[in-house]
Amino acid sequence: MSNQLALVFIVVMLLLIAVMFAIAAFKKRRRTALFHLDFPAVWEQHIRDHIKLYNKLPETLKQQLKGHINVFLSEKYFEGHQGLEITDEMRVVIAAQACLLLLNRKTNYFPHLKTILVYPTAFVNPNHDSAHAGNLGESWVRGPVVLSWGHSLHGGKNDQDGSNLVIHEFAHQLDQEDGVGDGTPMLEHGHIKTWAKVLGKEFKSLKVKAKCRRRSFFNHYGATNAAEFFAVISEHFFEQPKTFNRKHPDLYQELKKYYQVDPLDWE
Repeated sequence: MSNQLALVFIVVMLLLIAVMFAIAAFKKRRRTALFHLDFPAVWEQHIRDHIKLYNKLPETLKQQLKGHINVFLSEKYFEGHQGLEITDEMRVVIAAQACLLLLNRKTNYFPHLKTILVYPTAFVNPNHDSAHAGNLGESWVRGPVVLSWGHSLHGGKNDQDGSNLVIHEFAHQLDQEDGVGDGTPMLEHGHIKTWAKVLGKEFKSLKVKAKCRRRSFFNHYGATNAAEFFAVISEHFFEQPKTFNRKHPDLYQELKKYYQVDPLDWE
């Protein structure tokens, strides 16, 4: 009897594995088809009008970005709050900025994220212990991303101030893919040691500057914790690459290796 139970268990496990592989293969085929769909001209116009970084990208990356947007918009649900009605313009503008983080990289499209909550402007999250009237965005592990539409739009239109709300919150999503937001996203094995050394040193330096109220290239909010540091330097990486590379070359190289793009080439 025990042998029969063991055999049944093995058969069930094999069937489950087969189903998992079938689902993964179906998802891959579906994403490939979505990636290569025609991109609506009106969507591209929204991006040209509101995402300045897009106009700097080489044509190959523009095409790649549009493919990622197709997949992203098919898989993520947008929900408006405080009377905000979600439009295609909002969806495309937010998706374009989020998908900048996926260029040239193997991606699972922020796998734990299903819903993006959008408020007209700054908001209060009553479920957050530190809720206050100035919240612009939030990213939750295995939960939603919450964004202020006004600040998401501003971040796309201003690509030189080192401040981009969507990039910040979706950098958190990348960091949280392994189940915890600790400032260390999923890295290639040989990259981990150098990453920890360089980012640890730079994070400590920013904390000292913030505590002493000394000027820094990086936003002092990045001194809050390691997760916020990664999100903040990601904003600066995409929007201020020239100054970033000049002032913090080792850190710039770490982000260049991780994101697999060099925004200096877009200048």
